[in-house]
Amino acid sequence: MGSDEWTRQRKDNHKEVERRRRGNINEGINELGRIVPNGSGEKAKGAILSRAVQYIHHLKENEARNIEKWTLEKLLMDQAMGDLQAQLEEMRRMWDEERMGRQRAESELETLKGGGQKRPNEDGDGKEEGDGKRQRTE
Repeated sequence: MGSDEWTRQRKDNHKEVERRRRGNINEGINELGRIVPNGSGEKAKGAILSRAVQYIHHLKENEARNIEKWTLEKLLMDQAMGDLQAQLEEMRRMWDEERMGRQRAESELETLKGGGQKRPNEDGDGKEEGDGKRQRTE
């Protein structure tokens, strides 16, 4: 292979590499043109790139606002969950107190029912007090 032929081959290879590079750049710019909102309808490569940069800045600003909003919402939600958890615990405590009070009352009622039937009177004769029969005293 001669020097001229080698130089020509080298130039041809370089041209092909450069053609592929430009093709890839153009494909990327065209893709940006398709996905970036286009208010002006301009198809120039510089305009597409400029719109893409503006759109990326817009997206980043929206993301920052959303993160701030979601952080605040999460903080408020966590606070509400804590308040609800405290209310739930208070309700459970009150429920337990009511249940224990009811059990005590039922136990006391059973004691009164069970003891009232066979409680001896003051005379100790084993008759129930207040059995409806009064003795006459003259």
